[in-house]
Amino acid sequence: MVAAPGVRAAFDTSYAELTWLLLLGPGLVAMVLEPLAFLAADRLPRRWFVVCGLAGLAVGSWIAALAPAPSWLIVAEAISGTSSGIAVGLAQASLVDTYVHGRDRAMLRWGLMGLVGDLAAPALIAALAVVGLGWRAGFAIVGAMVAAWAVLVAVRGGDLPSGAARAGDGDDGDDRAAGDDGDADGRGLWAALRLALTDRHLLAWLFGLTLCDLLDEILVVFASLHLRDELGAGAVTRSAVLAGFVAGGAIGLVVVDRLLRRVAALRLLLASSVACTVAYAAWLAAPTAWASLLLMIAVGATAAPLYPLASAQAYAALPGRSGTVQAAAHLFTPLGLALPWLLGVLADAAGTTAALIALAAQPVGLAVIAAAQRRSGRPDASSR
Repeated sequence: MVAAPGVRAAFDTSYAELTWLLLLGPGLVAMVLEPLAFLAADRLPRRWFVVCGLAGLAVGSWIAALAPAPSWLIVAEAISGTSSGIAVGLAQASLVDTYVHGRDRAMLRWGLMGLVGDLAAPALIAALAVVGLGWRAGFAIVGAMVAAWAVLVAVRGGDLPSGAARAGDGDDGDDRAAGDDGDADGRGLWAALRLALTDRHLLAWLFGLTLCDLLDEILVVFASLHLRDELGAGAVTRSAVLAGFVAGGAIGLVVVDRLLRRVAALRLLLASSVACTVAYAAWLAAPTAWASLLLMIAVGATAAPLYPLASAQAYAALPGRSGTVQAAAHLFTPLGLALPWLLGVLADAAGTTAALIALAAQPVGLAVIAAAQRRSGRPDASSR
């Protein structure tokens, strides 16, 4: 996404066309293909799904680097986006299957590495700009790096754990977690998906994960506009505020990781959601850009743990079926794709402040889900 300005300049596209090229088109393709791969990966060796996903990402990146027209970018992004989703999604699923009793901490560390990636991407584009290269070189370099990683996983990656293989390894014995008899009990791939889609606890957490798109890239976009239009902040100040959001996120992930040693994950999720709501409301009311910077650090620190902790709860809702959880999450993909557009419509009608207020749905929604989970008495990710 950091290459978007260069792509628009190269092909002279409108903003709507750019959104289709980089987001909506690839997202629709992924919505159809990714669930099939995730369901199959609960029953077949995951290693080769990940290798093929990485290889597809490399090929898509190279097609983008050589794209002579916008139509080629749609193909490139559809290939790389779907492939990346499969590789990254199954890597995450395998991580939580490896750390059955530490899903929450594993996901927090996953989130911390994600922040590193968020910083590395713009740093790469900036470094290429310094030496006179552009977005095409960025795609080519990323393709080469991912291809090398695919070869490494293929040659020395070993066998990635699958949900089915780990279902009985230290979990709570839930009969929904198919073990070696997963096929013998008559459940096919679609039956497994239907099982997931009838679990209201899982669906609640997957809806909460969709809300986690709000205080992420969407916040960055609308916060930049708010700082410029309402507080008169220049480019440097806006960058400092957004950097504060990332720095605060790293701090929050480290702190919550340590707190998990003595506090239950669900309790921490509820506390983080409430704290994030308060911090975000304070940030919206900040009278100056520098006050906004300080408060944005607090927003980042309280918002960053929400996705990892909620993800751990989603995986714990259907133990031994991490691929199926990933597939079921695509039920909410249309909502995730529509959210930026809906918020843009709201901003056009009522201003960016109204859109920013709507983003509070993330911490408020997760607080409601976490509170309902606690009242239900179901075990949380810390105890499964």
